[in-house]
Amino acid sequence: MKPKEQFALALRIIGVLGITYVLRTFIRNPSPPLVYVAIRLVFAVAGLYLIRGAPLLVKFAYPDSTPEASDKTSA
Repeated sequence: MKPKEQFALALRIIGVLGITYVLRTFIRNPSPPLVYVAIRLVFAVAGLYLIRGAPLLVKFAYPDSTPEASDKTSA
């Protein structure tokens, strides 16, 4: 497994943990104040993004390698 794939897998695992955290807090307190609902919604959206693989975050952490320009000049 390549480091890029390991990083993406770790992000997915963190996303699953985030979603389970949100679900557990909703089960414990089904009718919290509006501020807590908004915060939990942000956590849920972030968790879903991480579960989907967070392509922008992976691309930022592991940018595509670009071939270096050769120093040779064509004549």
